[in-house]
Amino acid sequence: MTGGLVLDLGSVGAADLPRVGGKAAGLGELLGAGVRVPPGFVVTTDAYRYAVGAAASAPQVLDAPVPEDLAGVVRTAYRGLGGGPVAVRSSATAEDLPGATFAGQQDTFLDVEGADAVLEAVRRRWASLWSERAVDYRERLGVDPASVAMAVVVQRMVPADTTGRRDRVVVDAAPGLGEAVVSGRVTPEHLVVAEDGSVVERRAGGDGQVLTDGQAARLARAGRAVATSLGQPQDVEWAFAGGDLVVLQARPMTALPPPPVPLNRFQRIHGPVILELLPRRPLPLELTAWIRPTVGRHVEEMVRGLAGVVVRFADVLPAQDAVVQEFVPASPRPTVRTPVRVLRSLVRGLRSDPREWVDDPRLADYRAGVAALDALDPEELAWEELVAVPRRAAELVDLVTAVRVAHLPAGFVAVGRLLVVSALTGRRGAVADLLLGAPTRTRAANEELSALAREAATVPGLVDLLGSDGPVQVEDVAALAGAQRWVDRLRRFLQAYGHRETTSLLLVHDPTWGRSPATVLGLVRALLPAEGPPLPPGEPRAPAGKLVRRAAAGTALREDTHFELSRMPAVHRALQEVGRRLVADGALDDPEDVWFLVLDELPSGDGPRRGALREAAARRRAAYQELAGSPLIAATTLYPRREASGDVLALGTPAGGGRATGPVRVVGGPAEFGRLRPGEVLVCTSTNPGWTPLFQRAAAVVVDHGGMASHAAIVAREYGIPAVMGTGTGTRELPDGLRVVVDGDRGEVRADLSDTV
Repeated sequence: MTGGLVLDLGSVGAADLPRVGGKAAGLGELLGAGVRVPPGFVVTTDAYRYAVGAAASAPQVLDAPVPEDLAGVVRTAYRGLGGGPVAVRSSATAEDLPGATFAGQQDTFLDVEGADAVLEAVRRRWASLWSERAVDYRERLGVDPASVAMAVVVQRMVPADTTGRRDRVVVDAAPGLGEAVVSGRVTPEHLVVAEDGSVVERRAGGDGQVLTDGQAARLARAGRAVATSLGQPQDVEWAFAGGDLVVLQARPMTALPPPPVPLNRFQRIHGPVILELLPRRPLPLELTAWIRPTVGRHVEEMVRGLAGVVVRFADVLPAQDAVVQEFVPASPRPTVRTPVRVLRSLVRGLRSDPREWVDDPRLADYRAGVAALDALDPEELAWEELVAVPRRAAELVDLVTAVRVAHLPAGFVAVGRLLVVSALTGRRGAVADLLLGAPTRTRAANEELSALAREAATVPGLVDLLGSDGPVQVEDVAALAGAQRWVDRLRRFLQAYGHRETTSLLLVHDPTWGRSPATVLGLVRALLPAEGPPLPPGEPRAPAGKLVRRAAAGTALREDTHFELSRMPAVHRALQEVGRRLVADGALDDPEDVWFLVLDELPSGDGPRRGALREAAARRRAAYQELAGSPLIAATTLYPRREASGDVLALGTPAGGGRATGPVRVVGGPAEFGRLRPGEVLVCTSTNPGWTPLFQRAAAVVVDHGGMASHAAIVAREYGIPAVMGTGTGTRELPDGLRVVVDGDRGEVRADLSDTV
């Protein structure tokens, strides 16, 4: 049974209210009227009854498994939205109806990402129909429980273009009850009011102009007074009744970006590169056990060694009680040693060859130390040894820091020489072509993935399995007849490259390729030869003399040392074991709670402070969740707005590569890798080395964050495809399937009007 279980919002209306609920019906009517509504679908009341049956309590609903055919339809509908974060809301058959407003009686889930997470959110939405407060409310209204069913609306998240400015008040106004605005059933008038009370922006809603300028100014004054009284910006519900302004309620606005701050030129250039490493807010234990003592110290010591400048990583990610509040791009401070250090680096670069780094004995010591850490079984370690693993990792990373300080100058000089010679000979535009094909560990991994994809086409049933709905696991492949050789090759690949991060080098909580082989299988699916040949990086274009070889080695140096830094799965394993032991000892309720502790408060022995750790984890989890949806930095701070004209849909930093045309494919994360098809324009929030195999298929790349020196920009140039970085809003402005022209030389994404008559 799958018919009618899941419907596109654009296909429903008021006549479908019994099947889709009031909210979905209202949204469908708005879509039918041409109002811009975020795309989505509704899991109907038929699906609720099919999955839940006669369950009449929240535990019964949560215990009822979602039928596999229904789960498959929901996963397909979610992928149809382009993946990425979605909002999951109730649309009960008795809510949002005349005479009964059930606002707040069922939970809403925001920023839900991944097909399995969406399914779980739908189940919890169904369960909220039977929460104590919802049941009590229906009893007070005399609603027959048997008449109630839950439809669930799933819509793509569309974050507002908030600037973080605290000198503006935003007002949304509509006639009638405020619930109509909150639920999205009406399009309100939208106003922005300055500090002096003047209206600086006004967009008409469905009912035209609702407020006079004078009323808007009164509202702004009242809103500022409420915010001042309560100590932070507030979401204020209000009404004008008989000419009097009445404040109905106020809630803290917890998803605002930090206030915009002025940045210098260096911060604007380097900030997007660092932000690319922060696709989400770091967790407290990530910050205190890995980012500050390891990666942060690596950056601080590297820039001090190379240029004698000072950077404090604690200023880059300021935190309260170990919860990161915002991202402030680093602003290095020169010291009296700066001239000497810069001169020393220059001399070192002129005298050495960037290829020498692979023979540095410190690199061999680092690899031996990492191998020793990897060989540890966390379950067998004494407590003191277990909590010492992050410190041991930090000491090993110091070796890579020393290698980079010693050899990066040679890489910089080699690339600089090539740029100078190319400019003097009038061939500056050929530099990227000359450096194509530099041998790196990332390139080697991508070539092996391509080989896995080619071989997969020879295994009966494997292509169909990889293309099926839902995540595919290694065990699923191993069950295929004749697939064992391919599985063995995949496991060798994971042994060699399984430490690669899926999100960021900074976020050690998140899975690696080795812990998430489904991500690798998604990459294999994207590279299947049945869908067109991959686009391999070009080979260096002659003459590949000494100058070019050294410059290529200098380019590879950064990539391969990053690869070395990612060899730290042992840190994750150790911290997970800490969580498991604290739960076993009664100090925590869930192993995942350990990520809301800080390294220094982990007990020094096997007798943890039960109450203190549980309270600390709960406190920080609440503070972290309060910031959910709030960006680490306002987009307008990092990416000053440029005026778009005509058919320009998104603007960003030009990263080269010429122009390309294709349909948009928004990829929300590693779980969506398999959705990319040959010739599509890859649109994403940020990338890391684990994304680079997709560049063999993409026609172009458009990224919300990053700059010319970002990983995506460098790799896109290697593959010869256009890239536009730092759009800030590309994932929101460019829907799946829209044909666009990406101009990597101008930093523009335009609508493709070639077929327009």
